[in-house]
Amino acid sequence: MSDPLPQRHWGLWMRLHEPVRIDLASRLAIHFWANIRMLQRPGVLLLSSVVSIVPTVVFSLAVVAFLGRVDPRRAGSWPWELGLVAAIAIWLIGQHLFFVYAMQRWYAPFVRREFGRAGMPMCERCGHRLPLARPAACPECGDALSTPQEPGRVSG
Repeated sequence: MSDPLPQRHWGLWMRLHEPVRIDLASRLAIHFWANIRMLQRPGVLLLSSVVSIVPTVVFSLAVVAFLGRVDPRRAGSWPWELGLVAAIAIWLIGQHLFFVYAMQRWYAPFVRREFGRAGMPMCERCGHRLPLARPAACPECGDALSTPQEPGRVSG
């Protein structure tokens, strides 16, 4: 059976795990518990939030500096509206990439652990599905695997 989700994502969108076919209620429960566990780790939550906000802070400072230099009343001035539109486009791209990095770096391991607790073990580093008889290292990325999580909390 061919999988509808492409394996190549080029880093433009987060890849929390390999495609898994589970019902919506189980998927929502896994993400609910991943969010709860992340909220219980304030350091991780703070760091991921700060990284996600970096492009907005940089963009705001750049706009303030830029608008302080531009006099739109001056004849023949550079079209500052075009510059502002270009800056917004760059900010949106940067914001997206920083958000994807933060999600991949700090949120994805929580989701992968919850899949393991639900009886579908995954590598916390790359999201590769693992067999129930867990190997010592992930066959995909080579990361040493931790002890198995308790299965069975998430059920349809």
